[in-house]
Amino acid sequence: MTVPMPILETPRLRLRPLRLADAPRVQELFPHPEIVEFMAAAIPWPYPDDGARQFIESILPKMASGHQFDWAITLKSADDDRLIGIISLYPEGEDNRGFWLGKSYQRQGLMTEAMSAVNDFAFDVLRMPYLTLNNAEPNKASHRLKEISGAKIVEINEDVPYVGGKFRQIRWRLTREAWRAAQSAGGVETPGTHLSRRMPS
Repeated sequence: MTVPMPILETPRLRLRPLRLADAPRVQELFPHPEIVEFMAAAIPWPYPDDGARQFIESILPKMASGHQFDWAITLKSADDDRLIGIISLYPEGEDNRGFWLGKSYQRQGLMTEAMSAVNDFAFDVLRMPYLTLNNAEPNKASHRLKEISGAKIVEINEDVPYVGGKFRQIRWRLTREAWRAAQSAGGVETPGTHLSRRMPS
């Protein structure tokens, strides 16, 4: 059964389905070395002038079929529906979640909120038993986000290619039970207390 893609809301964020009209904003915010350095080497770099459009066009069919979920992260306070980053869920992949946030929106706890909402969707709606997650070892922010969510390291791979070079890859597993325990311990926001899920209008 295909699960319709919902809008997810947190205290500060509205996560809505990514759309082709977001391409200019993605092209503006995404192709910066600080953002792409620890992303998979499959991302073209230097980023082409129409890279964002090509990317969104390629994933829209997968979103429509329910094979992956890609949300535009927007600020409720801005009231303009402009994308500030993307968070994605890949239920059938070897790396089940990915995200990025524009440089000026980082270090404000926004990705913790977005991650919490998507984790709840994965475990409560899709009923996934666990998430497999990866990050390059030098990516301390991504590493820390996984730690506070209750994920455990299950594997370390040497010399994995990323946009910025070859790094050790840390592979994690986050179970539903570990996620609930992290929420109960107060290490992360508890989306169940403030998260609303609704279909796009």
